[in-house]
This record gives sequence, structure tokens and C-alpha cells, in this order.
Amino acid sequence: MSYLGVVGLLSVLILLHEAGHLAAAKWMRIPVAGFSVGFGPKVWSRRWGQTEYSLRALPLGGFVLPALDEAEFRALALRRRLVFFFAGPLANLLAAVPLFAALNAAHGGLSLYGLLIAPFWQVAVACLQLLSLLPSVASHPGSVSGVVGIVVEGGRLARAGGALELAISLSVSLAVLNLLPIPVLDGGQAFLSCCEQVFPPLVRLRVPLTILGMLALGSLLILSNVHDVVRYWG
Repeated sequence: MSYLGVVGLLSVLILLHEAGHLAAAKWMRIPVAGFSVGFGPKVWSRRWGQTEYSLRALPLGGFVLPALDEAEFRALALRRRLVFFFAGPLANLLAAVPLFAALNAAHGGLSLYGLLIAPFWQVAVACLQLLSLLPSVASHPGSVSGVVGIVVEGGRLARAGGALELAISLSVSLAVLNLLPIPVLDGGQAFLSCCEQVFPPLVRLRVPLTILGMLALGSLLILSNVHDVVRYWG
């Protein structure tokens, strides 16, 4: 698998993530104005009903935009909003289940346990392993890889025969990292919604906290990618 193949894999996993949000919005009857894979200028777009579906120039990201203003969205029942927030990470975790099943079949042959039971346990273990690494990452931010590092190391792993392992790692990572309580991420938005339900005046902090989260996450992405470039080509 080439570097472009790794980027394509990331794009597919992001598409699954956003499709989870979209499916949850439809299920919870939340109107959706836009469904986008990627950021930046539109490469392709089409409107079906009230929803505009688009592909953008930078495929490493995406969003589902409810057709509601902030006050209307907050007026939705908390249960509906939480289902919407958690559906994206859940889609990535569910995607890892058949990938683990395929890996088990490749390594140990076909068995009922390996195909239908073990994958769910393996997804749970992978999530716990990733969570256990977060404290060390927080204390050593220089160890964080950006998109550049993911593509380079992912390409090496895939060429060594680890394409399934790479897909599993990326899918689980997308799920777990999006559940972190950082306001701009799904977990952060869910956490803020729960806090606002208990103490409504906290609503005034949502926008500044979300902006702060965007700046912090954006800064980390820029620094990690610069570090990757220096590491591999400096």
C-alpha cells in the first residue's frame, strides 16, 4: 500500500465516522443541512432533499452540519444530541469488528469464536490499550505523530503485510480520540451538553471553549506535522 493508499484508507474511515453522525441525525429526526468529507474548497457537491453532500479538497476530516441554529440544537432532548455525538465514534468501533474477524481468519483460520465473538473483545482491549497510552503522550507531546507520520509509518506497516492491522489501529484511534473531552471533539461536545443540562448558565462558555479547543487541537496538529517533517526529511 502506497502513501496515497494510506490517505485513501484514512478518508474511508473518516467517511464512516461522518456517516455514523448522519445516520444518527436521520434516526433522531435532526435536520441536516450539510454532509462533507474533507475541508476546504468543494471538489464535488450534490443536494438531496435539504442536505447538501460534498467532497472537499482536503479529505482528512469532515463534518455533519445540522440545519438548526445553536439555540434550536440545544433545545433538542439531551438523549437525541448524545446519540448524534456518539454515533461517529461508534461507527469506527463497529468498523473494527469485521477487520478483527478478517485478521483472526487470516492468522488462525475460520472459527465461530474468531469471527463472531473474539472481535468484540479485541475492540474493547484495543480501546483500553490506547487509553492507557494517553498519559504518556500528554507528558511527552513530542511523541505525537501528525498526519505526515501516520501516512509514512502506515505505508511502511502496510508494505510489510500489516494492512489489516493498520486499518484496525486507525479506526480504533479515530473512535477513542474523538471521545476525549476536548470541546471541539465529539466527546467534548457531549460532555458540555451534559454539563449544560445540569447547570444551564454554562451555555455561555460553549463557544469560547469550542474555539479554545479548536486552537489547541490545530496547534497540536501543526506542531506534530512539523515534527514529522523534520524527523523524516530534516
